[in-house]
Amino acid sequence: MGRWKGIRTIEYCEQNQRDLVIALGFFDCIHKGHIKLIDECKLFAFKKSCSSAVFTFSNSPFETLGKCCGQILTFEERLYKLDNLHVEFCVKAFFDKTFSQLSPIQFLDNFIRYMSVKGIVVGKDYTFGKKGEGNISTLAKWCEENSVELSVVDFERDNGKKIASTDIRDLLMNGDLKKANDYLVKPYFVIGKVIHGSKRGRNIGFATANLEYPADKLKIQPGAYYTRTCINGVWLKSVTNVGEHPTFDDGNFNIESHVIYYDGDIYGEKIIVEFLERIRDIRKFSSKDELAEQITKDIQFAMNSDL
Repeated sequence: MGRWKGIRTIEYCEQNQRDLVIALGFFDCIHKGHIKLIDECKLFAFKKSCSSAVFTFSNSPFETLGKCCGQILTFEERLYKLDNLHVEFCVKAFFDKTFSQLSPIQFLDNFIRYMSVKGIVVGKDYTFGKKGEGNISTLAKWCEENSVELSVVDFERDNGKKIASTDIRDLLMNGDLKKANDYLVKPYFVIGKVIHGSKRGRNIGFATANLEYPADKLKIQPGAYYTRTCINGVWLKSVTNVGEHPTFDDGNFNIESHVIYYDGDIYGEKIIVEFLERIRDIRKFSSKDELAEQITKDIQFAMNSDL
């Protein structure tokens, strides 16, 4: 899957003596604002002769908090994106009820109790600890008391408005892929294991790779998308159906990609699907032949695209 797994992971509260500059946050989709913060972290680490690190969660905090909003990127997907941003370490924590009850100072103290943190980078609205009681003032005071350098990064804005993960979630759910991808810098993507499906696509002449879809991952706007798919490090053009299959009276949400000019056996393999452009809505076709005709048009759209 390309440059992958060069990044190393550290468990929160795992003993590690490597000198780190760490960016704190959730980094649930790693958008322009997050990348600005990560770039500052890498520069800060270089100046201090430390390794760069990013803190994130290995699960979805939303699920623990009882909120029904899926992850834009799963932990594995975030790790992949951080790796491609050349971050050296990922400090990962599992968000559960015990973690949610940590006071702001308890949360911070663990970074110097178990690790050698020399610098911290955060966004200017960063909050942390139980009920988000910790803020920049709390952090600045703690850093001064513990000889840790602090860098606070301003927001990345679009027309004066802060770029936020909630906006990207709404854009993806409403089908505005172009705007979402602009905020994400790199195209929205899914990493998934190829599983056996109904083989309906193969039966009408268009074999598809069906992806195992995490239950806690965001369900983007259903439709047919122009995508590109990475198989064993090679990127190929593809068209991807997201959502239901009304022509076959199948109401299950899934993602399946037809990789153009590829017919290899990849069952059980992990692939990456990048979403480049939304082609059309899903609709019910009157026959398999009519569906096949439309898929042919979708493929032609992908082949003619310069993206």
